[in-house]
Amino acid sequence: ALPLVAGSLLAGGLWLKEASTSERIVSRFPRNSETFVGDPMPYFDGKKMAIYYLEDHRDAAIGFHPFSLLTTENFREYNHFSEVLPYVNEVRDPERALGTGTVMQDQAGGYHCFYTAHNGELSPKERIMHAVSRDGKTWQKLPEDTFLASEDYEGDDFRDPFVMQAPESDEYWMLLTTRQKGTGVIAKYVSRDLKNWEDQGVFFVNDFGNDSNLECPSLVNFEDRWYLAFSDQWDKRVVHYRVAKKATGPFEPLAEEVDHVDGAGFYAGRLVTMKEQLYLVGWIPTKERSDDNFAYNWAGNLAWHRLKVNGAANLVACPDLDSTNEVETLKAGDARLATDGAGITIPAEKSGSYELDLVAGGIEKLIISFGKSNHLVVDRKASRMAYYNTFEDQIADSKAITEMFLPQIIEQESPLTIVKEGEIIQLYYQGRALSNRIYAAKTQPLVIRRNN
Repeated sequence: ALPLVAGSLLAGGLWLKEASTSERIVSRFPRNSETFVGDPMPYFDGKKMAIYYLEDHRDAAIGFHPFSLLTTENFREYNHFSEVLPYVNEVRDPERALGTGTVMQDQAGGYHCFYTAHNGELSPKERIMHAVSRDGKTWQKLPEDTFLASEDYEGDDFRDPFVMQAPESDEYWMLLTTRQKGTGVIAKYVSRDLKNWEDQGVFFVNDFGNDSNLECPSLVNFEDRWYLAFSDQWDKRVVHYRVAKKATGPFEPLAEEVDHVDGAGFYAGRLVTMKEQLYLVGWIPTKERSDDNFAYNWAGNLAWHRLKVNGAANLVACPDLDSTNEVETLKAGDARLATDGAGITIPAEKSGSYELDLVAGGIEKLIISFGKSNHLVVDRKASRMAYYNTFEDQIADSKAITEMFLPQIIEQESPLTIVKEGEIIQLYYQGRALSNRIYAAKTQPLVIRRNN
């Protein structure tokens, strides 16, 4: 049962954060106009998708990253509630910063939030905390339920709890990002009451051949298989997935050469099901100084992919275009793409979705440009999509900002889909996506040209 709440001040002196008035946002890639979205924590309650996230204010406060909330029924129209779970704005408080967690409901319908408390001034830096709610918006923190890493794990890396009802059991599982023996692992804790948690050892070990942490894990059952997703903190910085026939594993990569559906312009994605559909919900980062010449940083806009399963159990990304929005079909056989000429031009102020049938024109390589130094290259011969921030004649000698490899074997032809909303650009082709933020797209037209 949930603790009783009287007024806004609890008997123990802990303030409840009253849910703020909602703001309506219509966008494929929503964010509050003054803040940024980090590490989404999606939860489908049977009617709507509630996407909690770490709100990045980028202000001068001592603390940072409260939980805020976006709710939606269609991933197009959102209600936004700011700071539903606050941090503690004090230098030495364990909750000086909040980190990724999970919101879920118990069997009686009560809401539970398990989250990371982080403070780099303390040792250990991280701990797992618990809050409860009757409506998912107004929360009561339960500091007595806090726990630290067991001696088998590194206490400074102990975060991102993902909590779920165990299959065919009254137990609950908590999967946690941590480290053991010098490498990243996902640990498994088990509880029957959502208050007391028992360490049951390592659930999954980094299998990349490096020592990266495995951030923001999630585990879902979809079409008779279990999919485990996590983001590698360094090296590729993409959202990987593994597959098993049972929830307990073993979780392994599939035979296909690529174990992710998007590049490094999409991070911290978590798997979630809604109305028999599978989604991967993450964020597309901003860039330092809001400038295309600088690196991606932390947090940005909410982003998502609808996923399907192909015949080999691989996850494939779908553009999931909204029938209420205009989808413009661009013909590859159009004279504008017949040579390396002027190509097709779409004005900078125009946002929308565009489908291009590459089969009809026999096109091996396309270049999608925004001005002179921002180019997306779709190279069918090399089975690769990539984004470059350089002049076109220097692409061959430059390193891609982000890239995504296409399947070596194409099971069936599909159009190249371009989704543009302001400065955010997504490409979809052959079940793979490439997401990027390109500030030049706000002022420079989108130009598509044949490049072979």
